[in-house]
Amino acid sequence: MYIYHHFGALRVSTSALLLGALAASVLATAQELPRFTHANFVEGERSITSLVEFPDVDGNIEIIVTCTGIASAKGRLQEAKCSAPNDPDLDFTMAVSRRFNATRLIPATVDGNPEEVDFQFVVHFRKEGDEETVNVYPNNSKNVDRLGLDYVSAQRFSPYVWPNRCGTWRREELILEVAIIDATGKPKDVDLVTAESSLRLNCKAALINQLENGRWVPAVHKGQFVDSIWVNPIILNRMAYKRQQ
Repeated sequence: MYIYHHFGALRVSTSALLLGALAASVLATAQELPRFTHANFVEGERSITSLVEFPDVDGNIEIIVTCTGIASAKGRLQEAKCSAPNDPDLDFTMAVSRRFNATRLIPATVDGNPEEVDFQFVVHFRKEGDEETVNVYPNNSKNVDRLGLDYVSAQRFSPYVWPNRCGTWRREELILEVAIIDATGKPKDVDLVTAESSLRLNCKAALINQLENGRWVPAVHKGQFVDSIWVNPIILNRMAYKRQQ
């Protein structure tokens, strides 16, 4: 009788230990999962670095093409636009833009779930003699002085629909959304920068309110989330407003 109860207790004790160990393992795994991961280009033949070809130009040249778009939860680059001030013939800008449909991305995640995010990157073309190089950096280049080139920009994942107060706007105007995104993904010091002062106050206030309530995957540098400057250009006009709805 004593032996029966002894082994029964042993079986119960062993089961309890196994369940405890399993629970601890699940908890440890959950704790190891990062809250955020960034969208980024895949490696290999679908990487934009592999797809972009250096334009046929003479002489030494250095061009930086800055791009912003949307990285979908399915790994596609959407609604991307690029510009380069010293590319008047658009040779380098188009060398990047024409590869958007072919390139693939690793989707961003928040708490383990794929998310659609704003996605910013620069493509650096350089030719010196016979040597041509194309380097791609997944950032907006606004933090290079502090972080260098090796960082990933903050990426907004909160829903973004232009406020109704901006729906009657008929002129076309370039607006820069500006914010400092802290290491937890929250914005501070938000602002709107416009070329003209004609943006209606109620529209501007609504856009700023949307920024203040937005959420981002914070910038990352050397494996650590960091504060960063985030700048996003938008073209405000009636047609663009309708596409946002």
